[in-house]
Amino acid sequence: MRKINFIYILLLFYSFTFAGKYAGSFLELGIGAKALGMGNAHVALSNDAYGFYWNPSGLAFLNGFQAASMRADLFNSLEQQNFISAAMPVFGGVTIALSWVRLSVDDIPRYRDVTRSASERYDGNDPLIDGPIGNFSSSDDAFILSFAKYQRVMVDLGWQYFEFPIDFGYGVNFKMINESIDNNSGSGIGIDLGMMLKIELSNVFNDENYGDLMFGINAQDIAETKITWDTASKRKDTIDRNFKFGFAYIQPLEFINTQFTFAFDIDSRYGGQNHIGSEFLYDSLIALRIGSNISSFTTGAGLYIWKFRLDYAYQGHVLGNSHRVSLLFNL
Repeated sequence: MRKINFIYILLLFYSFTFAGKYAGSFLELGIGAKALGMGNAHVALSNDAYGFYWNPSGLAFLNGFQAASMRADLFNSLEQQNFISAAMPVFGGVTIALSWVRLSVDDIPRYRDVTRSASERYDGNDPLIDGPIGNFSSSDDAFILSFAKYQRVMVDLGWQYFEFPIDFGYGVNFKMINESIDNNSGSGIGIDLGMMLKIELSNVFNDENYGDLMFGINAQDIAETKITWDTASKRKDTIDRNFKFGFAYIQPLEFINTQFTFAFDIDSRYGGQNHIGSEFLYDSLIALRIGSNISSFTTGAGLYIWKFRLDYAYQGHVLGNSHRVSLLFNL
């Protein structure tokens, strides 16, 4: 019990002390067990219903309706993460998506306020020894509306070469963020912009043994999202702008009926954070994944059954290792 209370206090200290610097940090935990198992390296691989999070432009590459969901208990079950999303191509190469991400902490112990002035005498009561006098909750929600557009450009390298296509995706997120802790709440609206391009090297070299090369960039909170709280001072926290850059290469290994993927991402926020991941997909049925998320080990697996993809991810963390399961439906 003392260890659990300590972690609660640590989370609260983080929330109140560093809220201005790390505002909206619940959106940095990642979604989708496939990406999480690959070390969060997914800026150039975001071509499914999880794509709005990693790079909204990846939604442009969807071929049909998709829905995805995930629930996870984090940090020794102290926090609960929930996510649901639906994406659908509509017309003219345009895809739209609606998503909801939530992080919540329940039953946080409340202790007596023993703040005293210098002239007040200590009454001999220690609030951490006396025990909590009640509980309260904290929650963070993000509601995201995404748009993406697909475009194919034919590139001509000269008279002695043939034309080959480059596929582009452009995307934007409009997100409303609501945060609350105890009796106070804050809200703000943010915008993400993304772009992704895909080059089929088999077309470039006229050889089917080559795979696909992808590049992506996601400019998160491009206008530095402001979270305004309903406190007497109308406190405002700022979510700093973040640029996520990434590339990925998908290589078919026909001789063993396998596809190998390697991905690398880097973030500009917090001085730069690296993410590395890889995946072996056998017979379009079973996937094994491994990666490194800011030097923390990750691994995972995926199972493709009919129109469903079931993914599992393990991620190490100093506050408690996490196991996450997500489900994707593809119509």
